[in-house]
Amino acid sequence: MTRLTGQPERIAEEPEKLAVPAAADDPLSLLRRVIDTSFEPSFLVGFAEGAGDGAAGLVVLAANVAAADLLAPGPDDRRLPGRALAELMPWAQGSGLLDALREVLETGIPLRIHEHGYADESEPEGQLRPRSASVGALRIEPGLLLVTLRPNRGSAGTDPVWEEKLHRLAGTGPWEWDVRAGTVYWYAQALAVLGSSLVPGPLPADRLPYRVQGDDAAEHEGFLHSLVRDGRAGHVEVRVLQSSGGVRHIRFGGEPVRDPLGEVVRVYGSVQDVTDRRRTQTALEIAQVQLAARRSRADSERQLASLLQQVIIPTGPITDTRISGVEVAVRYRPASAAAGVGGDWYGVSPLSGGRLLLHVGDVAGHGFSAATAMARLYHALYGLAVTGDGSARLLRRLNKLTCELAEFTLASACCAVYDRQDRTLCVANAGHPSPILVRAGTARTLPKPIGGMLGVDPRGVFDEQEHAIEPGDVLLLYTDGLIERRRRSPEENTASLLEHASGPVGDLEDYADRILRQVRSDTDDDACLLAVRFG
Repeated sequence: MTRLTGQPERIAEEPEKLAVPAAADDPLSLLRRVIDTSFEPSFLVGFAEGAGDGAAGLVVLAANVAAADLLAPGPDDRRLPGRALAELMPWAQGSGLLDALREVLETGIPLRIHEHGYADESEPEGQLRPRSASVGALRIEPGLLLVTLRPNRGSAGTDPVWEEKLHRLAGTGPWEWDVRAGTVYWYAQALAVLGSSLVPGPLPADRLPYRVQGDDAAEHEGFLHSLVRDGRAGHVEVRVLQSSGGVRHIRFGGEPVRDPLGEVVRVYGSVQDVTDRRRTQTALEIAQVQLAARRSRADSERQLASLLQQVIIPTGPITDTRISGVEVAVRYRPASAAAGVGGDWYGVSPLSGGRLLLHVGDVAGHGFSAATAMARLYHALYGLAVTGDGSARLLRRLNKLTCELAEFTLASACCAVYDRQDRTLCVANAGHPSPILVRAGTARTLPKPIGGMLGVDPRGVFDEQEHAIEPGDVLLLYTDGLIERRRRSPEENTASLLEHASGPVGDLEDYADRILRQVRSDTDDDACLLAVRFG
């Protein structure tokens, strides 16, 4: 009787009772279909013709996919039928497994071994690696054997070259700790991950092929001791010093194996280089800190811009006692939170000689820069009005100032100077939506005089047009955020405002609210509305 490592379990004393019953189909074909349904590596074995009944004559007659994955994992030749077991499992001859299979064929006594140990000679440079496998063998009929073979934990069961490629792609490497022998087997992939130049093979457990950074040494030592002391799987990440002076972040993992008495006898482990992952995580944390700082700064700027806008364009009733003979209602609809604070403004300023300056404008963009540019232009126009110039001349001066700002600024504006003595309104426009005049319930746009946007050409030309004003007329000055809708022409947008502005005006405050409620924009832009009723 051939002696094997691992104790076989006898399944039955009368093997003929386990024979497959005769079937109409060819028994071999039927068995092929049976093993094809199994996830366990299974194959049928018999003697090759003319090879005699020696162990060397055993060949594979049929095999399932799992067996092909195990015995021929390489991509070149996965065909098993007709190939000798001695070729597919060269370790089986020296370990006594081939002789054991031959005895099952001869005696008919089934074989089951939980741990069949053998030495794998396929490691690079002839290194011997201890492996084990669970083996089952059953004689189906004379000369036909069903074999199942499953590598045990730590026995990869794949082609070493293929296995090495997989570990290299994953950035991992295995190690095995024989606790009773006090040695750790370090594989080439693990040593490469650790940056060690040692030759693969066993080392005493207290001689490590790497150096752990001092701050991590206690945690690393505790991890190793817990594997044996507690018998629980675990992981630890430490920094490993390199001979070049660098540092690698290495993740160690280990899973203990106990004997029947509960004592840890072996630990299967792995190492993984997570240096790039940690560098990415550190870069991400830095980016998050920077982003938080920027958000904080942006929030501060947004609050300052909002406060600045509230100071310049208050939404309450205008109560300046110097403004007489007219009734004024103003409305401001802020932009969405996503769009940010806009650069819209409006103003009503008394001038000398009983005149009144009405103006509205819109700085391109959103946020703090737009709000500060809006504040500059608003105050500049207020100061220029002291000169007593007409609306066109005011826009010419404001355009030149806009072109000379340190930051490039584009803006539109509309200025109207009302003379209460002769009841005339002089309007100048710098690329802004035309004002609307409501007379006797009918709304119409005023003709747009010549004038480009502010900040484009310091020599830009601006013209003005004069209109006669009758008692009860209502003038609407507004920014494009009030009427602008996507996929509609400017004429269509203006037509909507004309429709809702027509009709009895009544109370001016209610009238302004009604327009703001009924005329909607879909651009999330802020909007200004200045309604003036002349007495």
